[in-house]
Amino acid sequence: MGHLQKYELDKAIKDYVQSDRPFLGICLGLQLLFEDSDESPGVKGLHLLDGTVKRIPDTPGLKVPHIGWNSLDFPNPGKLFKGIDEGSFVYFVHSYYLEAKDPSIVKASTEYGCHIHASVEKNNIFACQFHPEKSSSVGLKILENFAAL
Repeated sequence: MGHLQKYELDKAIKDYVQSDRPFLGICLGLQLLFEDSDESPGVKGLHLLDGTVKRIPDTPGLKVPHIGWNSLDFPNPGKLFKGIDEGSFVYFVHSYYLEAKDPSIVKASTEYGCHIHASVEKNNIFACQFHPEKSSSVGLKILENFAAL
């Protein structure tokens, strides 16, 4: 956030989102859209969406950072997931996860020691905690869906 503010990229992001053009945040790009994060206590995010980012809890048998493939559940219909089967696998690399305040914006979720809000959509804002660019044909379809908006 310090670098975004230093170079006024926080303002550029907010201006872009306010222009009503589709915006896609990936991984940290999802996390920065929210209020704050356990990763940097006291540092405020862009707060374009309501929620907080928390550290994945230590769980026996699970490593943090979470690096690997997990399946997605679709609690709410999402434009990014059109034509993608529930249970499809995508690639994650993260130690922190989103807990959105409004469950209706959560379009994909997964489990990894806790319930993770893996993708959100609200108006023209789209974001994924996972990496579609590293998620094979499923990720390519997600990016194609975004490009078609």
